Amino acid sequence: YSRKVGGNDTHVLMTLAMAASYDPAPEEPFGIRLPVTLDTCEIIPERWERWLDWDPVRLVDRHLDDLRSLKTLFIDCGDADQYNLVYGARRLHRSLDAAGLPHRYEEFADNHSSIDYRMDVSLPHLAAALT
Repeated sequence: YSRKVGGNDTHVLMTLAMAASYDPAPEEPFGIRLPVTLDTCEIIPERWERWLDWDPVRLVDRHLDDLRSLKTLFIDCGDADQYNLVYGARRLHRSLDAAGLPHRYEEFADNHSSIDYRMDVSLPHLAAALT
């Protein structure tokens, strides 16, 4: 018997956590609702829009002054990210460039998992910015 959460369970938990964060619904069971119908997985536009309100690419324009106040902004992503976050990271990088916001963007040859070795790059950069 193992108490370790399996990969499929982790994905379910991530989806539930996103639902609770992006569009909380205290009146619903467990305080969450999904942005799609449960029977056909069709997008429910008003709910999906609340999820998109948290999209980092959409947030850039609304938070330009806050972003400019940061000591550094470091973004990295694997070019084979199994969640396809690389496409959002590229869009975010492009949006930051268009806004003239200094940042460091790195795309590396790997996926989203077991990439702790990337801290050898990110932590020194962040530490330098904080000192």
